[in-house]
Amino acid sequence: MQSQQNTTFQSAHKNHFAKLFPELEGLYVPDKALEELADSMKEYKRQAAKNNSKVISNGISIFSQFLAHDITFESSSKLKGQFNQVSRFQNDRTINLDLDCVYGQKTQAFFYDAKDTDKLLLGKRYEKDGKVWHDLQRNAQGKAIIPDNRNDENIIVSRMQVLFIEFHNKMVDHLRKKKYKGNIFSEARRQVTWYYHWLIINEYLYKIMDWEVFERIKNEGCRYYTQPHALPLEFTGAAFRTGHSQTRDSNRINENTEKSLMDLGFFTTMEDYVDWHYIFNFGDDKCQFAMLIDTKIGKAFHDIKFVKAKRRIERSLPFLNLRRGVAYGLPSGEDVANRLGFEPIKVQETKDLKLNGTPLWYYILREAELEGHEGEHLGPVGSTILGECFFSIMREDDYSFLKLHPKWKPTLGKDIGEFEFTDLVRFVNK
Repeated sequence: MQSQQNTTFQSAHKNHFAKLFPELEGLYVPDKALEELADSMKEYKRQAAKNNSKVISNGISIFSQFLAHDITFESSSKLKGQFNQVSRFQNDRTINLDLDCVYGQKTQAFFYDAKDTDKLLLGKRYEKDGKVWHDLQRNAQGKAIIPDNRNDENIIVSRMQVLFIEFHNKMVDHLRKKKYKGNIFSEARRQVTWYYHWLIINEYLYKIMDWEVFERIKNEGCRYYTQPHALPLEFTGAAFRTGHSQTRDSNRINENTEKSLMDLGFFTTMEDYVDWHYIFNFGDDKCQFAMLIDTKIGKAFHDIKFVKAKRRIERSLPFLNLRRGVAYGLPSGEDVANRLGFEPIKVQETKDLKLNGTPLWYYILREAELEGHEGEHLGPVGSTILGECFFSIMREDDYSFLKLHPKWKPTLGKDIGEFEFTDLVRFVNK
């Protein structure tokens, strides 16, 4: 990680996290069983999704990491023991999808261009083989000067941070060209945020959720998460951790460069050019697609070298995710399915380990594998938790188009009323 963490964006509410279903008993699983379950998630030959209009590109999968950094940063739990008190968990982000991970605070002038204070500041300009790109601004030690250090932890999410900075700056130019008479910075941020929310709904949620659940929540509203002040632990500790399964072991970032997962990080400058045609689907057959959502996690995640622990299992991301569920006191996937009115699925691994239920994160991954989903999107339990949290947060946000202007449609895309990541890249580069 190459930037300084800004911890000034904390929730104003007393409790930063809560249980979505506090009436359900937490599932206790001893560490030994968690170790066995985590080791069963190893997979060395994985399958990516096939190319169709609803399949998740590698870029959309990585966008979920960017989203997670915008709404949550929980580092207070030690992930040891059973059922830690929810009130002790602290979120160092606002839960609103307000891009504070890009904008910071306007009073923090080092994020902004002193020569044009309506714009955000970028770093070094690179030019090679006819390609031009910018790095994030960095200090003398190479650490990125951005509001959230996690958005510089690998080259693709770091480029996504640059992409949204460039989007804002291009929006400023766009408004000036149209001779907008109001506050340019405020209007640019509002429009960028609305387009960001559009992408969350129509690029991310539409593609990762079960489509019946997506349409129900979009058209009928939320049933379970209706007052979004504290983030549900069922969301942060399970439903929003499916991106680990989608992550590719090998990532092509341009015509000549392919990097393994861990090679994407530990850099201090943006000397490699990232060609978005390999990240998002422009229809030119260059795009890499995310891995299928299943109970298998890429090899590199099972022994993360930069995690300081003597035992290999304690450097395993699957094990740490499963242990987090116990520390959070999350209910079993079967209990949550019953609570939501869905028939629980049968999980053989749970039976083999003689557990009283399936850890919620594992259950959601297994549910996505079943017939009708085939790993291309979540099943009903995962979709309900994920969708209700995102839709409720945006519908209750005083600055969201879903609350202020729910019939708003984008105008900057290739087609009026539509806007995809490919349109964002084209707008920034025109």
